Amino acid sequence: MPSLSTLARLVLLAVILGTGIAVSKQEPVVSDEPLYRAVNSRDGLVIHGYDTVAYLDDYEAVPGSPEFSAEWRGGEWRFASPRNRARFLANPLAYAPQYGGFGAYGAAIGKAHDIDPTVFDVVDGKLYLHSNDRVQELWNRNPQGYIAEADEAWHHRARAVNP
Repeated sequence: MPSLSTLARLVLLAVILGTGIAVSKQEPVVSDEPLYRAVNSRDGLVIHGYDTVAYLDDYEAVPGSPEFSAEWRGGEWRFASPRNRARFLANPLAYAPQYGGFGAYGAAIGKAHDIDPTVFDVVDGKLYLHSNDRVQELWNRNPQGYIAEADEAWHHRARAVNP
C-alpha cells in the first residue's frame, strides 16, 4: 500500500496534469471578423493603393488617389472617387479583400504572400487577390477548393495572432 506522502504526490500530479489539459483545450477568443492589415508595409497602403470598391463594383483594378483615402484596420485605403470612398466606409467588410489583402493562393497554403494589385478574382461577391498571373491560373483550376483551404488556414492564423 502506498504511503500517504506518495499518494499525495500522485494526487497533486493528477491535478497538475488535469489542469494543463483543461487549459490547453480552451479555445482562444477571436473576433468573427477577418484580420486586415496593409500588405505593403513600406508605405502603409492596402492593396498597394488600388481602389477595393472598383474591383467589386466595376471588376477593374483601378489605382486610388491620396485625395480620396481612409484609414481602416491599420492601413490607408485609397479610392478613385469620393463615391467609392463613401461606399467603402459605409460597409468596409463588404469591400475588403479576403485574407487581409494577402495573396489568396498563399493563404490556402498557409503563407502571407504579397500581391500584384492588377491580378484578382471576384467569387461570390468577395475579392481575392493574387501575386501574379501564373498563381491566378493555378487558383482558377479549383477556386472553391482553394477558398475552403484558405478560409481554414486564415482562421488558424487569426487564432495564432489573437490568442
